[in-house]
Amino acid sequence: GLCGGSFRLDDCGSCLHPENQSHLWNVDCSGCTDENAVNYEPEAIVDDGSCISDEPEGWTLLWNDEFNIDQINYANWTHEVWPAYFVNNELQTYTDRVDNSYIEDGHLVIRALQENYNGAQYTSARLISAGKAEWQYGRIDVRAKIPLGQGTWPAIWLLGSNISDVGWPECGEIDIMEHVNNESSTSSSIHTNACFHAIDGYPQVCPDYNMVCPNGCIDAMPNTYWSHVNNIEDWHVYGLIWDENSISFTIDSNAYMTVNRPFNSDEQSWPFSQDFFMILNLAIGGDWPGDPDNNIFPVSFEIDYVRIYSPE
Repeated sequence: GLCGGSFRLDDCGSCLHPENQSHLWNVDCSGCTDENAVNYEPEAIVDDGSCISDEPEGWTLLWNDEFNIDQINYANWTHEVWPAYFVNNELQTYTDRVDNSYIEDGHLVIRALQENYNGAQYTSARLISAGKAEWQYGRIDVRAKIPLGQGTWPAIWLLGSNISDVGWPECGEIDIMEHVNNESSTSSSIHTNACFHAIDGYPQVCPDYNMVCPNGCIDAMPNTYWSHVNNIEDWHVYGLIWDENSISFTIDSNAYMTVNRPFNSDEQSWPFSQDFFMILNLAIGGDWPGDPDNNIFPVSFEIDYVRIYSPE
């Protein structure tokens, strides 16, 4: 008699529809309830599995998802549902089905399948934080385990929150990690209206991003570099450190490439002074990896956590 109809009270005392508003269930009072955690929230009465015990020196936790609850936290993520060939001639259709994305053993699993579905031969998932979690500057750490196999293309990346107003690449893109096929390296990139792979005259027309690599930027493009990773199929922390003048890309907390704001920059060459949102996806096929080997399916991209920090 408090909410009416099919609506119910959640643990926070909010009237919500259990199915249509399941992504909002208990959101108003969820958080870390462990008093010993660095992100303890005294007002939280429902633990959302986000507690962590420590932070990198010099950084304060701003936002995180540990994927420690039974289902994907839709207060943090939205599924993008796309058909095959929507971008990059990729072969998968992205779904919001539990077959393609789910929580298992404290990890987000994005699973690609070979199957006939809505006119496509492959299915997978693509999760975005747009409108729910967006950031400008700081440190991002994503612990993930990438799949190997011909035709696979897992990625951890960011797009400017103004993409719906200005489009791509004007919004800017930051690729924390991309990997294709069975390669022993991952790549990190920035894309701007002044420098992206399909621009006329690329790469010669790109601004000087004064790229710095501790081991030397051998064979680097002006906006992209590849890092060879030992035991690439194991768990690694892919990340970046981002401020108003530079973006450093890291693997297991070690920076391997830094791009710097060009002299006399503008929004065309440096659109990174605004909020960005995160994308986690596993593409199949397309212009970069090529056709998949059907013997590899099902294949999974696993994410242990996403953590965003601000400097102390």
